[in-house]
Amino acid sequence: MLTSSANYSIAVGISTLQGDSSTDFGILMAGAALAAVPIITVFLIFQKYFTQGITMGAVKG
Repeated sequence: MLTSSANYSIAVGISTLQGDSSTDFGILMAGAALAAVPIITVFLIFQKYFTQGITMGAVKG
């Protein structure tokens, strides 16, 4: 679907770093760590709301 490698998503871009005969796992792990940073940041910002939602669903009565 994508005609340019500049439009790849992070996951597809990381998977293109994997070679047929050899793989540099250091680069793959660095890419995975960079891909996880936005997700972790959003969780840390909204952590209070996530835990409130979980505890509201667990209240019996």
